[in-house]
Amino acid sequence: MLILLGFTYLIFAPDKDTELLLENAISTILTLAIPATLPIYIMVLMFDIVMVIVKFSSLESIYEASFFKKVMIFEIGFTILIIYTWVPYFSAVFN
Repeated sequence: MLILLGFTYLIFAPDKDTELLLENAISTILTLAIPATLPIYIMVLMFDIVMVIVKFSSLESIYEASFFKKVMIFEIGFTILIIYTWVPYFSAVFN
C-alpha cells in the first residue's frame, strides 16, 4: 500500500513552476493536497524503514533476513528517489 501511494507521488510530482490552482477538485488535489501530504508520507516511509531494520535484526532465518534486507534497500532507494523528484518543487516554493 505504501509503495502504491509512493508511485502516486512520483507520477504527480509537479515541476518547479507549478502554480496553486483551486478551480476544481482535481487541480486542487494535484497542486495542494499532494504536496501537503508528501512530508507525512516520507516520515511514514522512514518509520517503516526503521521497523524493517528492527525486524531484520531479530530474525534467525537466513532466508527471511535476506528478504527483509532487500525490502530495506528498496525502501531506502524509493525514499531517495521520491525526495530527489520533489526537491525542485520544494526548493522553488521555499525560495
